[in-house]
Amino acid sequence: MRIAAVSDIHARPNGVDNDLLRAIRERVTEFDPDVFIIAGDMNEQIKELEHNLSKVRVDGCKNLYVSGNHDIWFEEDKGIGSLEKYSHLMKEACERSGFVHLPDEPCLVEDIAFIGSIGWYDYSFRCEDLDIPLENYEMKQYRDSYWRDLYCIDWSLTDVEATSLLNQKLIYDLETLPESVKCVVYISHHLPFLELTLYKDRLPWDFFSAFMGAVSSGEILKQDSRVVLSISGHSHIRSVLKLDSLMALTVPVGYGRPHKDDLDSFVDSAIAEIIIRDNEVELLHFVEGDLCQNLPYSFG
Repeated sequence: MRIAAVSDIHARPNGVDNDLLRAIRERVTEFDPDVFIIAGDMNEQIKELEHNLSKVRVDGCKNLYVSGNHDIWFEEDKGIGSLEKYSHLMKEACERSGFVHLPDEPCLVEDIAFIGSIGWYDYSFRCEDLDIPLENYEMKQYRDSYWRDLYCIDWSLTDVEATSLLNQKLIYDLETLPESVKCVVYISHHLPFLELTLYKDRLPWDFFSAFMGAVSSGEILKQDSRVVLSISGHSHIRSVLKLDSLMALTVPVGYGRPHKDDLDSFVDSAIAEIIIRDNEVELLHFVEGDLCQNLPYSFG
């Protein structure tokens, strides 16, 4: 099983990133995968997301997507809320652009099951040494820094409630897989393992680390011996972690953009290439670290 994976493309609107999307599609096509995975954060507008997914869809393989937190930011001007996006509109947009939205249902490819979730955070990644009150994490604000989900997510759930519900869905997906499934690949946007998070011993970075994921999600994965690979995004720092028979990695691009002459090299670094053979995971091509370090910032 050949897998190509990337996340956090954060494609800018109105076709500004068409060259980047085309380069991603061409690079993945060269690898000729059985499965192409994007682990969230393509666009904040559902119409733009659908349009850009159609530009990166690769022929001849399964194209899989999980929502990121930016993907479900509400669109006030269109009356579209976060819950409606995640539970309804994302699936439709993915289907129209040739992708499977994994949080809605697992995807079976031969004897491998791909299951997915946006994942979420419950502050279990927070740095206790910072001695920041729990209330600040619940408010998503500390001093003059705030986590933007505070103003952009409107699904009327606390973060702990959201994490619990999404974990229940993860357990259900694992428990209801066919007996023929030999191994499982888990794709999420938020991180399931604390060890994938980079701490810098400075604020506000380490305050924001609390919003990277949830320890409880990783514990669920570790309890199922069929789970051999976890792919996520969100942190914008690419990391790999080996936990016994389970390999976990993050595959984000980020907000930076290279000069056009460096685009192909940038995209080559962004695509993770993976093989699963006899339940063993091998990384053929994976670049760690921050791909966008020292590049011009291009958010929005």
